[in-house]
Amino acid sequence: MNDIHTHKQQLFQVVEEMRPEIIGFLQRLIQIPSENPPGNYIEISTFLQEGLTDLGFEVQVISVPDEMASAAGLPTPRKNIIATLRGSGGGRNLIFNSHLDTVPAGDPEQWDYPPFSGTIANGRIYGRGATDSKGRLSAYIMAAVALARTSLTRNGDVIIAATCDEETGGILGAGYINQNGHVHGDMVIVEGYSNHIVRAMAGVLQLKITTEGIPAHAGYKWKGLNAVEKMAKVVQGLENLQKELEQEPSSIPGMKYTTVNIGTIQGGTKVNVVPATCEIEVDFRVIPEHSLDQIYNRVASLLEVLKKNDPAFKVKLTRITDFQTDPTITQEDSPLISELQEAVQEVTGRTLPVVGVLAQADTRWFIQNGIPGINFGPGTSENNIHGFNEYMEIEDLIQTTKILTVLAKNIVC
Repeated sequence: MNDIHTHKQQLFQVVEEMRPEIIGFLQRLIQIPSENPPGNYIEISTFLQEGLTDLGFEVQVISVPDEMASAAGLPTPRKNIIATLRGSGGGRNLIFNSHLDTVPAGDPEQWDYPPFSGTIANGRIYGRGATDSKGRLSAYIMAAVALARTSLTRNGDVIIAATCDEETGGILGAGYINQNGHVHGDMVIVEGYSNHIVRAMAGVLQLKITTEGIPAHAGYKWKGLNAVEKMAKVVQGLENLQKELEQEPSSIPGMKYTTVNIGTIQGGTKVNVVPATCEIEVDFRVIPEHSLDQIYNRVASLLEVLKKNDPAFKVKLTRITDFQTDPTITQEDSPLISELQEAVQEVTGRTLPVVGVLAQADTRWFIQNGIPGINFGPGTSENNIHGFNEYMEIEDLIQTTKILTVLAKNIVC
């Protein structure tokens, strides 16, 4: 017991001594723009390759073949970083995964501090990516470094997988490295929040629905068929479907129910022309209790009823497969959850809620590769993620780095 206490205190001391280094590392990452689109990865991957090598990692830059990026319509090279702190062998290997890209900063005039400055104010670090996800990446890297700076013997490896394109689906990022055998481990921690542990994420189903009409002069409307008015029936039907789904809640805290969101609508060519077509795109966030096919079939049935009730109703239903993914789930009794809770307990004296969310992350690529994964990291949903004035609380960053260091020690030592 004394050894355990001594090791814990040693870890905490090392992280505290690294405080300026941790803060400075995040500031430097923020200062390297990596907005996606378009996806600028050359500068940040070079910085990480050199910086992580200096910190003692074995570093690989995994470049996606140019022809794959071109085929996907991407204008810039796609790069991923795999950095490994080797153990002596025979232990479990822990992966930390976070992404290199951020959403665009938007109008810099709307920020209190320049979005790529990494300004420190009010106990916070400000900038695009401060939480999502350069703050997480900084904590993961520095937790591994902190462990390496202790006298503890590491049996397993600690692996940093810093991947591209998460903000646009991750196909050439975490998807590419998993599908092509570039990453191996016993478990993975993927970007998440510090106030809960995420063990389940919703599936994503996106559909395009097109109604067909007949164009005509608005003054002779009876000669045409109004596709927008036909689409109104579809929208009403989807609203009714949402009400049904609200009565089928998930058993996992935080997941609520499968949601229906009509995200875009386009129809008609001119105000005085009866519209010949109308198109909507619909996003469904699907709880684990449902499957994508079940939700698709319910929409298809809804449209069949509309056709049956209206002989003039013509509609086309198409899946949008760019970001389609099944719900992902890690069982509540997973050892990974209990080991993370143990680390949280050691640092904070409490445990965290275990929840699901109606969002997706790169966790799914690792789970599909047979690597159990959960989401946890510094920051919360209150940190203006994807908005102006995104920030990271410095104390949250440091405390979460301590938790991750303890977790890494418990797994690989």
